[in-house]
Amino acid sequence: MPQLDIRQIMEILPHRYPILLVDRIVELEPGVRALGYKNVTNNEPVFTGHFPGNPLLPGVYMIEALAQLGGCVVLEPGEFSRKTPYLAGIERAKFRRPVVPGDKLMMEVTLVKHKRNIGWVNAEARVDGQLVCSADLMFSIASDPRMFGADSTVLHA
Repeated sequence: MPQLDIRQIMEILPHRYPILLVDRIVELEPGVRALGYKNVTNNEPVFTGHFPGNPLLPGVYMIEALAQLGGCVVLEPGEFSRKTPYLAGIERAKFRRPVVPGDKLMMEVTLVKHKRNIGWVNAEARVDGQLVCSADLMFSIASDPRMFGADSTVLHA
């Protein structure tokens, strides 16, 4: 199974610093599943306000990181490359323990169902083997607006 470093991930996803939340993909089966991680570091902008003196990675960041990993599962390679995955739904999200600077957030995303431009993934995140976050995520895939110019507001799904 191929591994992807940050440069290869940036070729797939449109996200950039500070919101690109997947540092490496260690296993990728396109259209099936991915295993990747985010190194949580104290110098991330979110920790200046969440919370001073007690830095915790917000749950929404964990969900976003899982969604980005899911985007890599459906976008690479094939018919959906050069398209953008949009998070369309979150179900059964659970947060089991805090994630703090120094943690390595190991994430696994498995494609459950994909129909046209809508799909569903099961997502889990662990730190040191312990489950910290899980959710079922729904996504919608639309044409990348960069293909139509910066002023275009029309997206073709």
